[in-house]
Amino acid sequence: MSHKIAFIGAGSVVFSRNLTGDLLQYPAFADATFTYMDIDADRLDVGAALCRKVADALGVKPTIEKTMNQREAIEGADFVVCMVQIGGFSSTLVDFEIPRRYGLNFTIADTTGPGGIFRALRTYPFMEQLARDILDYAKPDAWLLNYSNPMSANMQSLLRPNDHALNAVGLCHSVQGTYGELMGDLGIPEDQGRFKVAGINHMAFFLELRHKDRDLYDELFARADEFIAAGKNKVRYELMKRLGYFITESSEHNAEYSAHFLPHDGYAAEFDVPIDEYLRRCDGIVDEFARLVAFSKSDEPMPREKIKKSHEYGSVIANSIVTGEPKVVYGNLPNFGAIPNLPDTAIVETPTLVDANGCHPTRVDPLPPQLVNYVTPHLMQHELFITAAMEGRRDAVYQACFADPLTAATLPMDKIVDMCDELITAHGDLLPDLDRTPSRTPGSGKTFMPPTPEELRASWDQAKQHTSDEDVLSRWHLLGPVEDVEAVRDTYAGNGRLDVSGWAAGEVAAGKEQVMVGDTLKLQWKSRPAFAYTEFDSVHARSARIRTAAGENCVIWINGTQVHDEGGRAQIEAELRQGTNSMLILLRNPDHSTKLAAFLEKPNF
Repeated sequence: MSHKIAFIGAGSVVFSRNLTGDLLQYPAFADATFTYMDIDADRLDVGAALCRKVADALGVKPTIEKTMNQREAIEGADFVVCMVQIGGFSSTLVDFEIPRRYGLNFTIADTTGPGGIFRALRTYPFMEQLARDILDYAKPDAWLLNYSNPMSANMQSLLRPNDHALNAVGLCHSVQGTYGELMGDLGIPEDQGRFKVAGINHMAFFLELRHKDRDLYDELFARADEFIAAGKNKVRYELMKRLGYFITESSEHNAEYSAHFLPHDGYAAEFDVPIDEYLRRCDGIVDEFARLVAFSKSDEPMPREKIKKSHEYGSVIANSIVTGEPKVVYGNLPNFGAIPNLPDTAIVETPTLVDANGCHPTRVDPLPPQLVNYVTPHLMQHELFITAAMEGRRDAVYQACFADPLTAATLPMDKIVDMCDELITAHGDLLPDLDRTPSRTPGSGKTFMPPTPEELRASWDQAKQHTSDEDVLSRWHLLGPVEDVEAVRDTYAGNGRLDVSGWAAGEVAAGKEQVMVGDTLKLQWKSRPAFAYTEFDSVHARSARIRTAAGENCVIWINGTQVHDEGGRAQIEAELRQGTNSMLILLRNPDHSTKLAAFLEKPNF
C-alpha cells in the first residue's frame, strides 16, 4: 500500500530535504507520494528539485509532486508535515525592532515573550485553517507532524478550536540533540546511556541521565564550572547549577526565557549570550538560497554520503504508525495527567510511545517544584495567547507579556501595553481580530503608525553595525610536540570528540583573531607535529563554510571526518550537526611564527 506525505511550507528547503531523506530510508516510504506545498513558487521549485536528488541518490522511486494549493496537497494524505513561518523575515524584524525601542533585546524570539506570542498570533489563522483542511481532506486517520514554532502555542492553535479532534503531535530536536551534547561532553557513546526528560517544549529537563548503573549528574555537577570556563553551554550549565537539572534547549534560547541574564549589566557578555542571533541567521539567507538554486538546477547529483539519518522524530513516528513497530520518542501533546503537577490543558513534552494506533504520552513523576516554577510563567503565556486568539481579546495579549519573566524584568506594565499596541499595529492583518471582546483593561490610548520595511531594516542595520558575517573560533587546546600522531588521529576519528585535559589552552586575544601556536606551546623544536582542537555549537544541523589559517601544512578534521589535507589556508564546506561540533587540526611543521585562526560562517537559515 502506497502512502502520501504532504509537506506544508516545503520552501524550508533544507528541512524538507532532510526529512524526505529520513523517510525514504524506510522501505515503507520508498514508493510513497511526496507532495510539496508552499506559497513561494521559487522556493517550492528548489525544495522539490532537492528532494528529487535525494531520492535519486538513495536509489528509490517515490512519486514527487508540487503544488501551491494547500487542500490539493493534503487531499488523501496519511501524514501532513507542517514547517511554516508566517510573515517570514519581515515579521521577525517587527518582533525584534519594536521591542528594541523599549529597551528589550532578544536572541531568538520564537518561543515565548513578545516574539513568541506575536509569532503565535500571526500563525493562529493559518493553523486553524490547516486543522480544518486536514479534517476535511486528508485520510480519516491522518496525522499532523508539526515542526513550526512556537511549538506549544501552535499546538494549542491546532487542537483547542477543534476540541482535540485532530491527530497531531509537535516535534522538536532539542531533547535528542541535548542528549548527544551531554554525552559528548562526558566522552560517552550515545548508545551506552539512557535518560528521561519531561517539561514543556524548549524547557524540558533531564530528570534522569545514566550510563549503565552510574548517575551521570554526579560528573556533570563536578565538571560544570570546567565546561562553563571552556565556553560550553554557559547559560544551561549555570541553570543546572541553580535548578539541579539540565534543560533541553540551547543557551541562547534559555537566556531569554528567564530574568537572570539579559536584564543585568555584564551578564550577557559573561555568559556569551548572542543578542539578535536569529536575525543574523536570517540575514544571509539570500546567499545560501542562491547556492541551493544553482545546485537544484544543475545535473550534479546529491552525494549519497551527505544523506545521513537525522535526529528528527518525524520519520520514526510515520514508520511506527504504518508498520506497527513500537518506538519511544519525545512528543509535544496535551498533558491530561502525563505530568501530574502541570495543568491538563498544557502542551507538554514527555516520553511518547508510538505504534499503529498513534502517539501515546506516558505518565512521569511530578516535576520538582523549582522546575514547575521555571515553566509556569510560560504555560500562562500559552494559555493567555490562545484566549486572545480564540476570543479576540487584546487584554489577554498584554497579560501574556506581563507573564514573561524577561519582559517583566525589563519594562513596567504601561510600557508593555504601549509595546503590545505598537506590535499589533505593525503586524496588522496577519493577526486575528483582537478587539472582538470588550475589556475593562485599558490599552495605551496611543496611535501608532506601522513601520515601513525600510525603517525596520535601517534599525537592524544600525544594531548590527559592529557585527560580522563570521564567528571567530576563539578557544583552542594545543598539544605538541606529538610523537604518536596516529594515536590522536585514530581516537578522534573514532569518537568525533577528544578529551583535551592536559593540553595547553590558547585563546584569541581581543582584536587579534589568532592564536600564536609557538607562544602557547613554548616551542623548543621545529618541524615536529602538533595538534590544535576546538569545539563550537550550531543550533541546527546545516552546511557551513569555515576559513582557516594554520601554518604552512596542515590536515583538518570536522566531527571526526577529514576535510582538508593541503596548504595551511583553507576554505572548507562542512556539514555541521545540531549541538556541539569539533575541529581537529594537525600542524605538520609548526614553529615560533605559526599562527592559528579559524572563522565560522554564521547561520543563514
